Amino acid sequence: MRADTKNQTVIFVCSFNSVRSPIAEGFLREKGAGKYSVCSAGIAPIRVRPGAIRVMQEINIDISGHTPASLYQYRNQEYDYVVTLCDNVRTTAQEVLQGGDRFIHRNFVSPQEIGKPPDETLADYRRVRDEIGLWIEEIFPQPGQDFPKGTGINSPDRATTQQRTYGPP
Repeated sequence: MRADTKNQTVIFVCSFNSVRSPIAEGFLREKGAGKYSVCSAGIAPIRVRPGAIRVMQEINIDISGHTPASLYQYRNQEYDYVVTLCDNVRTTAQEVLQGGDRFIHRNFVSPQEIGKPPDETLADYRRVRDEIGLWIEEIFPQPGQDFPKGTGINSPDRATTQQRTYGPP
């Protein structure tokens, strides 16, 4: 992917590619305005949740056309940033996406993990949307810049970044 564009490439990964990663992809597409080539994937992709589509429409970002993708279809593709949005996909994403120059991780709880009935979860979708949106705005650098100070692995309340190392530890 990176060879075809001068833009920085980003892939967002979560469990199902149905809430967190499409929301993050939508935000960075909006913020990046052509500066980033963005996609998203899940370990076991399912259709985008209607609640995710609805809360993004509330802020004029349309993710209704998002097609869920499997992480494995991106095996060994090269990305400038590999961003995992839930704890259970972090290791798998690092193994599958060997080309990532930088791995970023932050766990966001998905509304369906909270266990409320569907009619009570819209507020939870908004919460996740707002948390991801603020984080993307705060953490994602403009192309050519590095991450803000304090976003390294010693700052557990922020993103963790990890330079990819090759060979034995």
